Amino acid sequence: MENLKRAVKTLRKNKDKNILICTHIDTDGITSRIILEKLMERLNIDADFMFLRQINVNSIEEIPFSDYDLIIFADLGSGQLSLIKEKIENTNKKVIILDHHMVENVKIPENIINVNPWNLNKDGGKEICGAGVCYFFAKICNPRWTDLAKYAVLGSIGDIQNFEGKLKGLNEKILKDAIERGDVKKYMDLQFYGKQTRPLFISMKYFTDVRTDLVNNDSRIIRFIMNVGEKYNLDINPTLSLCEIPFECKRALGSEFLHKCNKYVPREWSIYLPKVIFGEVYEFVHEEFKTPLRDLEEFSTCINACARYGEYEIALNVLRGDRESYYKKMLSMLRKHRKNLAKSLNHVKDEVEVIQKDKFQYFETDKIKAEIVGIVASLTYSLEKVDWKKPIFAIADNGDGYKVSARCPKLLAFAKDINLADAIRYASYKVGGSGGGHKFACGAYVPDVDEFIKHLEKRL
Repeated sequence: MENLKRAVKTLRKNKDKNILICTHIDTDGITSRIILEKLMERLNIDADFMFLRQINVNSIEEIPFSDYDLIIFADLGSGQLSLIKEKIENTNKKVIILDHHMVENVKIPENIINVNPWNLNKDGGKEICGAGVCYFFAKICNPRWTDLAKYAVLGSIGDIQNFEGKLKGLNEKILKDAIERGDVKKYMDLQFYGKQTRPLFISMKYFTDVRTDLVNNDSRIIRFIMNVGEKYNLDINPTLSLCEIPFECKRALGSEFLHKCNKYVPREWSIYLPKVIFGEVYEFVHEEFKTPLRDLEEFSTCINACARYGEYEIALNVLRGDRESYYKKMLSMLRKHRKNLAKSLNHVKDEVEVIQKDKFQYFETDKIKAEIVGIVASLTYSLEKVDWKKPIFAIADNGDGYKVSARCPKLLAFAKDINLADAIRYASYKVGGSGGGHKFACGAYVPDVDEFIKHLEKRL
């Protein structure tokens, strides 16, 4: 709170000066941007904005520090304090960082204000996202601006902070504001993706946190659903979306699915199954029913479908309220994104060797874009050649180095308490790269694969 107040005071003091706001490019970064855009507008501050894919020794040179008196970083910056410090050394420029990533251990000068939950020993991977920090920043400016809470909730879902089945910690406070404002509603549901737009049997088809005989088998899934209906004397239509299916039907399905999953997991893992299958779901009340903007997970996918191909303005304009031309463009980007994912997954299935190690598995390719290799890594758990009880590292050759993305199923993360972020940070640092993220989903940029794998093996 102290840093938030200092940051707001610094903003107000410099409101008539040249201000630049830099945000990240994923759902969390783009929702941070929309919050700060609206905040600047309400404070009558004329600020410039730019998107940053990452901050490193090369990209920091693209930031025009010399043209601005105050630079604000949102959803990035805390892990690159030394680089930022170096750029404003011996100047009177001010920097505000609104971030939730791990903080680089470096002494920072008075003219850098680092607002970050880790400073208070709050877990930035679970308790609050970058957009959440931006929301609290806006709320210090004016406590009545709770209409901005919905963007922060979307940012936290995009950052998978509901990983354990619900939003927790500081996220809960933001969620409460959004619900009281009438913008968001929450309820318990099955944790299958595509609640608004996919038929039930398709949603179940791509559930890969537990590998059962239902994965990728339409006829078996439909038969399973019909059998549950007969057993409980319920009429369950497998072609309806989850949002259209009555609660008692979902309860029966969940109970039987839990029973099935129990047969496929080690006995000591069973205790974690309920929070993989059941959890809180969040919806935008004012978005149209049965559209991908209603469910926050699906909305986040739409934003990422634009962001991963550099079409940030499409996502921004939809968030600003454009439900005509930009929404159509967003749906077009979503179709393109899904085609690329399907093509990439088939490439892994048919042409790529998945190398098995004792504690993990990995594959290398130069045919998958670095921007989507992390999503592809998650999808590979639907393939028989991938061991769903081990983390997977997907390595994409992007010409001047390698993008590494690490993923593991939720159940594995709970049962083994794996920390992929620690492993990838350690191994990438050892080879002169950089990396980090969440325990269950993270990434790195490295110059050398063989040495990286050796250090990864050692750390895991």
